[in-house]
Amino acid sequence: MLLKNVEITYISPCLADPGKIRLKAALSDDISEVMPYINATVKNAIYNHDAPNITLSKEFRLITLYPREMTMIKALNTTDAWQVIDWLQELINDTYNRREEIEPAYQRKRRPHPLQLYSWLPRVNCKKCGEQSCLAFAVLLFSGQQELKRCKLLFSEKYREQLQVLLELTQALGY
Repeated sequence: MLLKNVEITYISPCLADPGKIRLKAALSDDISEVMPYINATVKNAIYNHDAPNITLSKEFRLITLYPREMTMIKALNTTDAWQVIDWLQELINDTYNRREEIEPAYQRKRRPHPLQLYSWLPRVNCKKCGEQSCLAFAVLLFSGQQELKRCKLLFSEKYREQLQVLLELTQALGY
């Protein structure tokens, strides 16, 4: 077991979504050794070897891990935060235990930007997806709060190429 304990040290309202919380937590052990292995196994991870840190998402929550601390934004509440921390601790320890089977990845993955997603959408603002605009849809798609299948136009023959590109981009986001 690499990571024995996580202790929340700071909680405040989330700036991006005031109905949620953000937090900082101290890690009992230095996890920098396992970061390249997490980078290799978690699709939506963005690893910075020089910092070192790794950012990943769990559904709509954004988590950044540093050698001895972590931050999380958009947790629903403290109960939700602890559930995500438990999941994260299990992920770290499981990955550490399996590191002999995993080829570490030191490269930095490029995460698509919401405007990149928007550029491949139909951009007709039809609102059939339930959003006010295609740009709003792209931002929510980026954060994992919207699904590609909700854009019905993408599944027509006219937008087949855009759909393929968006499928690849959302896969890079881990969705």
